[in-house]
Amino acid sequence: MIKVFFRIVSLGKEYKYWMLLAALIGFLTVGSGIGLMMTSSYLIAKAALQTPIYQLQVAIVGVRFFGISRGVFRYLERYISHNVTFKLLAKFRVWFFTALVPIVPSKTIDLTSGDLLTRSIEDIESIEHIFVRVISPPFIFVATAILMFALLNIFSITYAILFIILFTGSAFAIPYLTFLLSNKIGKKIVLLKSQLKEFTVDSLQGISELIFYGQKDSWENEFNKIQDQLINAEYRMNNIKSLHESLTGLAMNLTVAMMLLIAIPDVVTGALNGVYLSVISIGIMAAFESVAQIPQAFQYLSKSTEAGKRLFDIVDTHKNEDEINLTESAITGYNLRLENISFTYDTNNNALSNISFRINEGERVAIVGASGAGKSTLVNILTKLWDYNTGNIFIGNENYKVLSSTNIRNIISVVPQKVQLFTGTIKENLLIAKDGVTDSELMRVLSEVGLDSLINSLPDKLNTNIGELGQKLSGGESKRLTIARALLRNSPIIIFDEATSHVDNLTEKKILETIKELPATKSVIFITHRLNQMDMFDNIIVLSNGRIVESGTHTELLAKGNFYKKLIDSQNQNITLLS
Repeated sequence: MIKVFFRIVSLGKEYKYWMLLAALIGFLTVGSGIGLMMTSSYLIAKAALQTPIYQLQVAIVGVRFFGISRGVFRYLERYISHNVTFKLLAKFRVWFFTALVPIVPSKTIDLTSGDLLTRSIEDIESIEHIFVRVISPPFIFVATAILMFALLNIFSITYAILFIILFTGSAFAIPYLTFLLSNKIGKKIVLLKSQLKEFTVDSLQGISELIFYGQKDSWENEFNKIQDQLINAEYRMNNIKSLHESLTGLAMNLTVAMMLLIAIPDVVTGALNGVYLSVISIGIMAAFESVAQIPQAFQYLSKSTEAGKRLFDIVDTHKNEDEINLTESAITGYNLRLENISFTYDTNNNALSNISFRINEGERVAIVGASGAGKSTLVNILTKLWDYNTGNIFIGNENYKVLSSTNIRNIISVVPQKVQLFTGTIKENLLIAKDGVTDSELMRVLSEVGLDSLINSLPDKLNTNIGELGQKLSGGESKRLTIARALLRNSPIIIFDEATSHVDNLTEKKILETIKELPATKSVIFITHRLNQMDMFDNIIVLSNGRIVESGTHTELLAKGNFYKKLIDSQNQNITLLS
């Protein structure tokens, strides 16, 4: 926990002076409250003795001063602390997402979208509590203890020592008890919130399947089970909060009672003016405002460090290679060459073994094979989402190892198997690929993928909202919009990863026609298990169990009668059975 705590603190060190200022003003707020209560009690006690008004002028000014200053300092403390909190929140989110970008698509972490959502929102919001609610209260407490010791020492060193013993004891004993009671519960709340959000997000994305297969009631029961556990944990945490508030009040009253037990005899003997008895008592009560914040700091400490640990688990998983001396090299040619590439998920089984091939600039190449042959693995390696174990890849004369991910993204565009559209308009989804493009250029690209007639038929045309994740579009329309986005990038190499899967025959035909009509300067890598119109490709590479088993043109491979011919025959047989 200590290690995680200091790592979190180090993330916000650039705002240390602002946090120190917020804590200082927080102390001035508490100090003004003590001054207000002590001067008020003095004024009331003296007035009760029918003291002439001129003798009360200093106390009256003091009440006004401390009353105004307390409000001003409270406002400044809230303003500064909230301002720092928002800046820290922005910094933490940028820090986390920067670390997340290179590792989410990879196999280095295995998290659902719901879990990632929780870590990127609630966990980050939890760790920022450390600066305002964990670090600041102890500082305010120490400063308040020193102030009260100095004030009570004016009357008697005995009063000051007694106060420090009881005040400090309360500030350590109550928080320690709170920490023991809340430590496990705080961690449990963080995990349950994550689990509930993960379960909710992932289930809502598949709600249609849950309804179709009659699993809605089962899902609802599981949701209620997790929610009940979370409510129970938060109920217990609130009980602990109530307990520490009650214990703080008890400690305050005990301190006042002990002080009165010692001070009253001094009033009787005349060693202490009776007026100051109320001043001391009320001042002690006001000082305990700083003690009340300490147990809450321990509650947030356990929750924040657990949230920090969950974030560091992801951040420490993988180092972004772009940050390790990768150069932005000038590429003069776009021939793609793979030499003996191997990749493994573990030490036992290779997903790819000794893959070697060359794709010349402007060439159209299909990479085919059954599911599990290694096609998607190859795509992830070519786009530098995953790093290969052995071998070399070259673009032109440049090795992949010296090219940053930014280089690769500028050279290679991908039409992914799983369409990813965003809530917004058609135009907004296209401009993700290339900003500042005119409407006429967008329509030209949409025309190339056969969507121009659809767009022109819509009332808002390019400004038509496509719904959440593009749900207002059909599967084929979504796929073609993704292809348009890839074409808009104008990259020299385009990879189509199962671009014709889960679409009807007419849509597949239009997609293949779009690929045929691409400029001859663009290299095309077409990943597929549907072997239709294969004669349009200059070369076909056949994968099986992570290895290249044969390659050649469509006509050459059919003439060989080997693996490729069997794939064609199997596909035709399945089509016949379906018919």
